[in-house]
Amino acid sequence: MDLLGIENVEGFESLKKGDIVVCEFKQPRLKNNKMTTFASYEVFDNHLNDKEIILQKKGNVYFNYMMYLNGEGNLKDIAIITKG
Repeated sequence: MDLLGIENVEGFESLKKGDIVVCEFKQPRLKNNKMTTFASYEVFDNHLNDKEIILQKKGNVYFNYMMYLNGEGNLKDIAIITKG
């Protein structure tokens, strides 16, 4: 397995349900009933119209990738786990 950083719109638009991503957040998010700033998630949905990646419905864990690319929002870093 390899980690591949996502650094552009095309990378985010290619994410699909079931992809595994590793995220680092500026502020804690819910994962397995615990608050953490670093965790892996299975992508739940990719809302291309809203530029949002839904990671987990419980706790409303999502991010807007345009905000991330502009240095805004809560997402600090992200990578996809690939079967290299």
